[in-house]
Amino acid sequence: MRTNYLFHLLGWMLPVVILQWAIGWRILARNARAVFLPVLVIGAYFIIADSLAIAEGIWLFDANQILGIRFGLVPLEEVIFFFLTSLLVSQSLVLFLPEELRA
Repeated sequence: MRTNYLFHLLGWMLPVVILQWAIGWRILARNARAVFLPVLVIGAYFIIADSLAIAEGIWLFDANQILGIRFGLVPLEEVIFFFLTSLLVSQSLVLFLPEELRA
């Protein structure tokens, strides 16, 4: 099924993102730049690195498991994975850092 990767990815990541926002929305909103800037930088880095790995044949994806939408060589699902993973880490750091250490 072409939606397998996307379905499983969103199924296990989105509940955690939603929970973090439900519990810590005030902290996350006040520190939006500290949350989202690293997500953009790290997500972009991973996409570039993944593109190189795919181009070299190191990484590949089963066409039967993905939608077939790509950003360059990188499947949409992989792009979503990189940004959601970065978001989870960034939000967790902001939420668990003592207030005086937050940006």
